[in-house]
Amino acid sequence: MKSLKILSMMLLLAATLVGCDKDKTPNGGNGVNSKVVGEWMLTEWNGEATEFNVYLDLNSDATFAIYQQVWTLDYELFEGTFKTSGEILTGTYADGTNWASGYKFAVDGDMLTMYSQEDQSVTSVYTKCEIPEEVISEATTTRSSEVVPFL
Repeated sequence: MKSLKILSMMLLLAATLVGCDKDKTPNGGNGVNSKVVGEWMLTEWNGEATEFNVYLDLNSDATFAIYQQVWTLDYELFEGTFKTSGEILTGTYADGTNWASGYKFAVDGDMLTMYSQEDQSVTSVYTKCEIPEEVISEATTTRSSEVVPFL
């Protein structure tokens, strides 16, 4: 009977240790997966090379900047905050508007792949890079409601 109690306690301890397995997502205290932090350039959109320019700067303090040359010849700047929850990346622009979608993401070396969570999913592939200073200095904060942000 005594050995049965000891065995039960050992099984309970083992189950507790397995149940306390840490989350393998390297999130900081601010809800940011450190794998996505960095400067990224859009290189592929839905399996095709891009015909427009988008740079994404995801910071460890959960802020982002998007520099896009999509709808105009000039770079436009959109800023805000983002967070990760598991494999999902979401964001909110400085004006309080949410990104058009949440994005399931995967990081493989210097590649960030994002899959939109819309009815018709869009796959965007970003390559880690340093955003050119000319892009940053040229970009203007977009306040027009006519200009649609990329994300």
